[in-house]
Amino acid sequence: MRHTNKTILKLTVPSLLGVALFLVPVSIGGEQEILVGRIGDWLLAALGDLFPPLLVGVAVISAAGALWHRLFPVKWIARSETLNRFFSPGRFWLAVRVVGAVIAVMTCFRLGPKAIWSEDTGWSMLGSILPNCAVWYIVGGLLLPLLTDYGLLDIFGALFTRIARPLFGIPGRAVIDCLTSWIGSSVCGTYLTISQYEAGYYNARQTIIILSNFSLLSISFCSMIASMLGLGGMFGKFYLTICIAGLLCAVVDIHLWPIRSVPESFDAVSGKQVDNGPDPAQNPLRYGWNKAMERADGAPGPAALAKKGLVNACDLLVSTIPAVMAFGTIALIVANYTPVFQYLGLPLGMYLRLFQVPEAMTAGAAMLVGFADQFIPVVIASSMSSMYTRFVLGCMAILQILYISDVGALILTSRVPFPLWKMFVIFLERIVICVPVVVLCAHWFGIA
Repeated sequence: MRHTNKTILKLTVPSLLGVALFLVPVSIGGEQEILVGRIGDWLLAALGDLFPPLLVGVAVISAAGALWHRLFPVKWIARSETLNRFFSPGRFWLAVRVVGAVIAVMTCFRLGPKAIWSEDTGWSMLGSILPNCAVWYIVGGLLLPLLTDYGLLDIFGALFTRIARPLFGIPGRAVIDCLTSWIGSSVCGTYLTISQYEAGYYNARQTIIILSNFSLLSISFCSMIASMLGLGGMFGKFYLTICIAGLLCAVVDIHLWPIRSVPESFDAVSGKQVDNGPDPAQNPLRYGWNKAMERADGAPGPAALAKKGLVNACDLLVSTIPAVMAFGTIALIVANYTPVFQYLGLPLGMYLRLFQVPEAMTAGAAMLVGFADQFIPVVIASSMSSMYTRFVLGCMAILQILYISDVGALILTSRVPFPLWKMFVIFLERIVICVPVVVLCAHWFGIA
C-alpha cells in the first residue's frame, strides 16, 4: 500500500511532537523533567493565588448551569451538542456537582465547620490537589490528541500486543498510557486510558486492568516521596521494589474477582473502533504502519485539533472539578476526623504483623487511609522511627494506585463501568498481593 508524503508527515510530525512533549525527559535547571510538566508548572506559577478562586468559579458555574438547565431547560444549550454535554449530567452527578460547588465556596471563604475547609481537608483539595489536577486536565485535553489521533498508538499496539495481551490482558497500545503515567502524571495517564475507552479502543476489562495496575505515580513524584521518607539515598532500591511488586501484582490481579468478571464490552456510545491486531503470519511493524497511516489520513487538521482539544479540556474542567472537590474532601474528612479508617485498618495491621513489620497497626491504618489520598500514608510514615516501615509504607502508597482525591474521582465521572466498591476491593487486593513482595525486597536489599 502506497502512501503520500502528506499522509506520512501527518503521521510523523504530530506523533513526534506528542512524544517530545509527554514522553522524553529533558534537563531543565539541572533536573530531568518532561516538557508538559514544565508547561504545567508555568501555568501554576502564572495563575498563582488566583487558581483556587478560579476553580471555585468553575465549580459554581458547572453546578449552577446544570441545575438551571434541568429546572428551566435552556434552548440554546439544548441545541448545542457541546454545551448540552457540559450541562446535562444525570441526577446523581448533578447532586455531586452541587455538593462540590458548595464545599468549594465554603473552603474558599472559610465558612461553616472547620472540618470542611481545614488545611487537611477542603483546603488541601482546593489549594493543592485541585490546581494540579486542573493543570493536567488542561494540558492533557489540549495536547494528548497528538499521541492518540495521528497513528502512534496503532504502531505501538501492533508491536506490543503479542507481549501485553497474554501477560496482562491488555492491548499493546496501552504501553503509551503506562509511559504517560510513569514519566508524566498518573492523572494524565488515567485520562488517556479513559479517553481510549470512550473512543472505542479499549473494552471495559482492558480499561479497568490498565487503570488498576499501570497508572502509577510519575518517577519524579516517587523520588519526592522517597526524599520525604528519608530514603533518597536508596531510590534505586525503592523504585526497583515498586516495579517488581507492581508487575507481579498485575500478572495475578487480572485473574481475580472482580476484574475477571468485568465483561469485554466496549463503550455503548462509541462502540468497538479497533480490530483484533495482526495475524501471527503478519509482520507487526508493517501492519501497525499501515493502520497508523490510515488513521493519520483521516485525522483532524490543526484548527480541528485545537477545537477538539479545547472542548476536551473544558469538558474535563466542568464535569470533573466539582466531583473531585466533593469526593476528595469527603474522603479526607472521613480520614482525618473520624476513626473509620483506623477501625477498618485493623485487619491490615494484623496482616503486617505476620511479616513482622514494626509499628504494624499504625502502618495498616495508614495504608487504608491511602484510599482517600495517596499522600496521607506518606505523611504518617515520615514521622515513624523505623526505616523499614517507612520503606514499606512508601512503596505501598505508590503501589495502591487507586485513590479518591483525584484519580478515583476522574474515573467515577467517566463512562468507564468502574464503581467505587470495585475500586475499593481491587485496592485491598493490591495491598494483600504487594505487601509480601515489598517485604521480601526490603529484606533482600538489607533495609533496617
